[in-house]
Amino acid sequence: MAKKKAVKKSESTQILSRLQGNIKRLQREAEGLLGRTRKQATQLISRDQRRALDRLLSQAKKLRTDLEKRAERATKNVESRAEEFLSTVERETTKRLAPILKRLDLPSRKEIDSLSRRIAQLEKRTRPNRPAPAAAPAHVASPAASPVETSAPSSAE
Repeated sequence: MAKKKAVKKSESTQILSRLQGNIKRLQREAEGLLGRTRKQATQLISRDQRRALDRLLSQAKKLRTDLEKRAERATKNVESRAEEFLSTVERETTKRLAPILKRLDLPSRKEIDSLSRRIAQLEKRTRPNRPAPAAAPAHVASPAASPVETSAPSSAE
């Protein structure tokens, strides 16, 4: 599941990076074309015509910023759609795999976590009852002797 998520994310990242690269290339080419056109036009036109050209250039700049904003929105839209699609696929996969896993009678993550917590609690309860390492041999020897004594007479009978 993690591999699919990584693959989908990397695919969408590749698509977005290609889109951004194409937009940047288009921008560079358009700027170069506008520059060349402006140089050629300034050589050919009069003062009034230059004013008109300046107005056209300002409109072209506004158009450029508008296109950049639209490209940004489109990029965000593509990213959000990709994430939404991925979450939908994950939900559907989980929904369809749940009955299969239930039939396999495998413990769920929740059950394993619960058992781990219970084991940890039991270990905490038994830890304070353990004797210190120095006192262990004396304490262990006396209880071990009494069961042997009780079991020895019963086996002799």
